[in-house]
Amino acid sequence: MSKIDFSAINKSSSKSFHEQRNTIKNVCLGKTVLCPVCQQALKLLPPKNKNDESRTGVGCVKGCTFIELEFEL
Repeated sequence: MSKIDFSAINKSSSKSFHEQRNTIKNVCLGKTVLCPVCQQALKLLPPKNKNDESRTGVGCVKGCTFIELEFEL
C-alpha cells in the first residue's frame, strides 16, 4: 500500500488558518483591514441580541469576504 502525502494540504490549511486568525485579531483591535477582493474595509459583525439569527463574524459590505464566528452571550 502506498502512503498519501498530506504535507502540502496541511501546510496550505495551516497558512489559511493563521491568515484568518490574524485578520480577525486585527479587525477586533480596530485596525483597518481591507478585503482582498473589493478593497473595502472589513468589519466585525456581532450578534445584536441573544436571539439574533443573522450572520455573525468578520466581513466586508459587499459580502465577498466573510469569516463566520460563533459568539457566546
